[in-house]
Amino acid sequence: MDRTGRAIAALALSVAAVALVGCSQGPAPSPGPSIPPGITAPPPTPVGEPEPEPAPEPESSLPAEIAGVDTSGWTQVAVPSGAATFRIPPDWSTAEQADGLAVLRADGERQLALVEGASRGDGRCVDGAGTAVSWRTLPLDRQPVQVPGASGEIAFGAVALQLGGQWIVSVGLLPNAEAQSPRCPIANVVDTSEGAISFASEVLPTGSGPGAPWAVGSLEAAQGYVATEEFATIRAILMSLELLSGA
Repeated sequence: MDRTGRAIAALALSVAAVALVGCSQGPAPSPGPSIPPGITAPPPTPVGEPEPEPAPEPESSLPAEIAGVDTSGWTQVAVPSGAATFRIPPDWSTAEQADGLAVLRADGERQLALVEGASRGDGRCVDGAGTAVSWRTLPLDRQPVQVPGASGEIAFGAVALQLGGQWIVSVGLLPNAEAQSPRCPIANVVDTSEGAISFASEVLPTGSGPGAPWAVGSLEAAQGYVATEEFATIRAILMSLELLSGA
């Protein structure tokens, strides 16, 4: 074999060796699945916080009917301190205040307040400006109330009070004797083993400030209010007061 023949033979052997090496390798791995552009994997589903269960409504030992008003559909309300409960119509509400709870009519106007640690004042009869004035009172309604835990005999009392030239309606719980023969200053305060509580239109009625809705134009207006459905509702609210154990 001449030189040219030998070169061709060597080249053929090299090509065959390369072909054999190629055949000995395994198949190339196929590419893995890919997420198309613009599509992302969904985020993990967050575990939500459990919904808090509503606080149970405080229990009551009073009958459904209070002073002639059916309160079976009313809401039982507990004061923030847990010292007492009372009932309000379903469309009424309450608002916390520094010393207890304000009771709001359906239109949002404050009508009553439960005040813990109430004071009977200094014994002076004054108007909304703190000025001593002449006064006179006329009892409008009185209903004995059983309030276990309160000191002495308690009553619901409604009084027309004249301070100077202004007539005011006062409604609240107070000692029975004071409800029967009201004198100024009227103190709508009940004593308990844990301190004094007021549940009334005003602790010491002056018909000013939060108690302004209780100022009326005349004695006749005060007397006429007693015959209204709202008066009956408010009387039932006040007479629904219950002091809880330890109060």
